[in-house]
Amino acid sequence: MELRETYYHNWVAIVIAFCLVLLVVSKWIYKSEFRHLLSAAISDRYIKVSRNENPQHGLRIIAVSVYTIGLALWITKLSFLEGRTLLDFKTFTLILTGLTIFILAKRYLSMMIASLMKFDEILELIEYHRNTYRAVLGILLLALNLLIYYTFTDYVGIVRSLSLVGIFIVAIYNFIVLYTYSKALLQHSFYFILYLCTLETAPYLLLYKYIMLSNAY
Repeated sequence: MELRETYYHNWVAIVIAFCLVLLVVSKWIYKSEFRHLLSAAISDRYIKVSRNENPQHGLRIIAVSVYTIGLALWITKLSFLEGRTLLDFKTFTLILTGLTIFILAKRYLSMMIASLMKFDEILELIEYHRNTYRAVLGILLLALNLLIYYTFTDYVGIVRSLSLVGIFIVAIYNFIVLYTYSKALLQHSFYFILYLCTLETAPYLLLYKYIMLSNAY
């Protein structure tokens, strides 16, 4: 039992430490940019000013990677507390793989649909806005994971409450993104409905199905 606890604490600590190193390195390389990025949590000024820059900026790629890893850690812990999976590196890897495929597939599918429906520019702005929020949420997810793995380890109720708060924050940011560009999207009302169904609803159902299947292993 003690050996198993040491094992899970070890791999979780390594993953969290890796994320922290990524953030420290990115802060060192992109000093002022990093500070401005954090301001996006409470203001959209940074997004408006920087949205014409390269969307594949290194800082955003690093921060979104941290977000994805943090999300996988959170799902792994929650799934374990619900009695669905083991709390091991294999489960974490399966969930992280599913999330990565999900985010990339959703991205390229949306680009394909936007290209066919002629709203590429709007979609680029939406993705930029969303990835900026993901970058900020990645840091919040690290803090959440530290709490659920090391402070409230076995408190199922507290972990659920923290998870609900996290889901609420993510939902709010997603609503802000869609609301910000709703007028532009509604000019293509049919395609907007198609976009919501194919890219904002169906992928999450598929992701849920993947996580449930990975739990079986």
